[in-house]
Amino acid sequence: MTTKAWTIGQLAHAVGLARGSLLHYEQLGLLQAAARSAAGYRLYRDEDVERVRAIRRYRDAGLPLAAIASLLDRAAAGPPAAVLLEQRLLALSEEVERLRAQQRQLARLLASTAICEGRPVAGKAGWVALLRRAGFADADMRRWHTDFEAADPAQHAAFLRALGLSRAEVAAIRGTA
Repeated sequence: MTTKAWTIGQLAHAVGLARGSLLHYEQLGLLQAAARSAAGYRLYRDEDVERVRAIRRYRDAGLPLAAIASLLDRAAAGPPAAVLLEQRLLALSEEVERLRAQQRQLARLLASTAICEGRPVAGKAGWVALLRRAGFADADMRRWHTDFEAADPAQHAAFLRALGLSRAEVAAIRGTA
């Protein structure tokens, strides 16, 4: 079976990465040229194309290069692949929750700022549409209202009135019905 000799430019093009990224991977020991041409060019094998594609998949999943090195080098002492992948998955969950908390805080600041500045609020439908575009589900909206109510009940009530809600709707959302 014949294997193709890939130059670094050809390899970079085939995997959709910059030549500099491949040189960086080589410098870190993630990639190694199989040989050099008579002119001194790095030459890679077909297996290297698959190795770089694996590196790219792991990078796209947010794994650090040190973890990728451990995953690719099965002989290395270190955590098994499943452990590293599980750790990254759980870290992402924590990161997503931190981002969701920031999102809820931004929505509260936006609502408070609109009230304080006397700007018109887009009404219930407009506000719900904005939160939906931001990825809020019904449970997220309920949590947002609960957090807003706990942080600043008067501001929350003013915001709900600015949405044009009836007293009964305001009381139901605030939990005072």
